[in-house]
Amino acid sequence: MVSDDPLVRVDYCRQIGITAAQESAKSIPAAVERGWPTAAELREYRRPFDEAGIDLIGLEPVQEPLRSWTEETPAGRESYEVFARHLDAAGAAGIPCVTLHPPLDGARSPEEAAAQFEGNCRFYERAAARAREAATKLATHSPWPPASGLWGAREYASLFDAVPAPENGMIFCFGCMAMRGDDVRAVLPRFVDRTFMVHVRDVVIHADGQVDEVFPGTGQVRPDTAIKVLHELGYRGAIAPEHLPKVFGERKNEIAMAWAAGYCRAVLADLV
Repeated sequence: MVSDDPLVRVDYCRQIGITAAQESAKSIPAAVERGWPTAAELREYRRPFDEAGIDLIGLEPVQEPLRSWTEETPAGRESYEVFARHLDAAGAAGIPCVTLHPPLDGARSPEEAAAQFEGNCRFYERAAARAREAATKLATHSPWPPASGLWGAREYASLFDAVPAPENGMIFCFGCMAMRGDDVRAVLPRFVDRTFMVHVRDVVIHADGQVDEVFPGTGQVRPDTAIKVLHELGYRGAIAPEHLPKVFGERKNEIAMAWAAGYCRAVLADLV
């Protein structure tokens, strides 16, 4: 959100007091050209973050999600292997999880939904086993945009029941859960052990179904109470402001993120 230059992001995190970051393999030119990063590239990439005391907590692949990951064809297997090489490199570089969206979503009938679920499960079974071998994990975010078919508590629970490997986890997004109709605080106990990072997000959901992104604490989600529940459940992982509203003027993204990071720090200070 702040800059395409990772060194600028490091400096911004240092100034604001942000101590963890999710980064993207797309920031490594050689990885973009090849399709995946090497362990050596990731070790070098994370060096300025480490020196600044910023934990690199997740890696976004060069390209994701791809429906072809689930296809039992030569092209599908090759596509999956490109994704899996991100797991190998992340584990070797000490990055605790690789982030992704589910490869199949947006079903238009119950029959298609059932087929997609089976395909997703086959993918996650293979990917979780590969992640275990690589010493990293999978952190799945709900499909985006919402038109693709948001995942809420029911969908995540079904996936984790079908693929119970501990490497198979999630990015718990307050906003997506609320937009799906779930009470964020009520479902957190079910997923806290599967939550590898949290997106702190607030929204206003209108009667016609339209959703406005708003600053944390100004919408319907009440992120402060959700963070408190996370703390009570023993979660000590990363929380990250996400999907922030637009503000006007120069350096608008930096301003929005600084505001949201300050909100999160204030909430955490009350928990100590």
